[in-house]
Amino acid sequence: MRTLTVCNFVTVDGRYEDDDHDIGSFFEHQHPDYAGADTFDHYTASLLRASDTMVLSGRRSALGNLEYWTSVRADSGATAIRRELADLILGIEKLVVSDTITSDDIARYGNVRIVPVSDARREIAALKEGEGRGILILLGRVLWNDLMNAGLVDELHLVTFPLIAGTGVPLFDSRPPVALKLLGTQAWEESGNVLMRWRVDPVEGVRAHD
Repeated sequence: MRTLTVCNFVTVDGRYEDDDHDIGSFFEHQHPDYAGADTFDHYTASLLRASDTMVLSGRRSALGNLEYWTSVRADSGATAIRRELADLILGIEKLVVSDTITSDDIARYGNVRIVPVSDARREIAALKEGEGRGILILLGRVLWNDLMNAGLVDELHLVTFPLIAGTGVPLFDSRPPVALKLLGTQAWEESGNVLMRWRVDPVEGVRAHD
């Protein structure tokens, strides 16, 4: 059985993105001592190396990420870790959950399969039952909130950045019917980032999936 891991950046006050669905504004108040730190990139790369499938969702998020990492791969000025991230993301098998993305939209990218939103739970459950290494979700808050409610998320990795959003989109839509057990923590002094790894256990009576 494969493990489904969700990894997300989050602000100190629990925000996923700002009111314009971006994170750039969060970094306006980043401490100057942390400028240029790339510990989150290194951690994300370690998760990708241990995974065989990456799940993306939403037209804007999925296509924006594929386009962005394609540009990074071609950027000779990108850091070594970001170039590796680009190769990992573009090379891994990708499941894209969307009702609006078409085969024409993803024709230029390799290893991408589109799944309708209504089939997401069933497809993820089937992936978990198969052979292979980890399944990883980066971003995709709406999708993984739903998967957590369905009892399909195994681990939640939250990396808190030393930023206060004030306003913006919260990480969770509601309280999911799960119990969290701490697996480990890590702090990076060079970035001020703090990782918490949680095992996600459905509370009694929660169905594994519909």
